[in-house]
Amino acid sequence: MDIHNRQKLIQYGNKMVEAGLTFSTGGNLSVRVDENSFLITPSGMAYESLKERDLVVMNSKGEVLKGDRKPSSEWHMHGAIYDAHPEIQVLIHTHSPYVSVVSSLGEDLPAISYLIASAGTSTVPLARYETFGTEELAKAAVEAMGNSKAVMLSNHGLIAGGDTLKQAFSLAQEIEFCAFMYVTALSTGKKIHYVSDEKMDEVIEKFKGYGQ
Repeated sequence: MDIHNRQKLIQYGNKMVEAGLTFSTGGNLSVRVDENSFLITPSGMAYESLKERDLVVMNSKGEVLKGDRKPSSEWHMHGAIYDAHPEIQVLIHTHSPYVSVVSSLGEDLPAISYLIASAGTSTVPLARYETFGTEELAKAAVEAMGNSKAVMLSNHGLIAGGDTLKQAFSLAQEIEFCAFMYVTALSTGKKIHYVSDEKMDEVIEKFKGYGQ
């Protein structure tokens, strides 16, 4: 299972770049190992160059349990979210273009599309700005996240969670599409018609039983 998780993290790190959800060495991914530890990508290494041995097993206290590489600078945020949300098994942090733009507007991403409900909420919350790789950013992300499966980081990007990397990756893609819709709609200068809270609640319930 450890090798499988390492291979999957590398696979989805490359998929993030290919899908335009990040670039260069940006972003990071992790998989929960158990209730006290997680496997995370290393700091500052291109996804295309990663080997299974480059990934790091650590805990939320910052202790490296297995591996020789320096873990992602955002390990605080991954650890804090895992501690606060035992139901989350994987996390993907992206620097996708449209989410990054929306994250600079100082507001949650509203219900521009029913796909927002993929996060389990009617909006995607926005965490206050804090410097990357700090405990302050980790605290801000957890506080803003609430019951959502994803949270935008002000002037930064997105972190999305789920049961599997496939699920979290799809969520990050869907939120990026919604952010694209929002930025494009704003650019028209016309009134935006949002999905009502009532309809969003309906979609959230439908999504609970969606898929195979």
